[in-house]
Amino acid sequence: MKQMTPRLVFWFAFIATLTLGAFVWVLLLAPARAAERWDDTDKVLGATALTFTVADWAQTRYIAQNPCINAGGGTDCADPYREVGLARHFIGERPSTGQVDRYFTGVLVVGALAAHYLPSAYRKGFLGGITLIELSVVAHNRRIGLRMEF
Repeated sequence: MKQMTPRLVFWFAFIATLTLGAFVWVLLLAPARAAERWDDTDKVLGATALTFTVADWAQTRYIAQNPCINAGGGTDCADPYREVGLARHFIGERPSTGQVDRYFTGVLVVGALAAHYLPSAYRKGFLGGITLIELSVVAHNRRIGLRMEF
């Protein structure tokens, strides 16, 4: 089987992101008549979700900038760390910093739009879920020696 070229990976990720955005819009956002006001809990959850997503972004950029980094934090080009999370389906196992930046920009934009238009009760669950997932990812990455670097 032929390897996917970087251009093909980019377009695949772009189309997948648009499809996901359309799916979110049809199922979650279209029924909402208008965005509800954000209460203090929504704002705190939004800030924590944003903080941990940006931390994950910084750690993923560190992987892209240091292609020989391994899971122990050392450098070994024979056994490099590979992206293993959900992002690998969009940016591949060995992404460039540009691929990482495009992916996380899309994640932040789609997440912010979804959170904005969700009713407040659903928004809390959505933002709380993102916070928990990103917190576990960032903690795992930190435990295996990955730094945050822009």
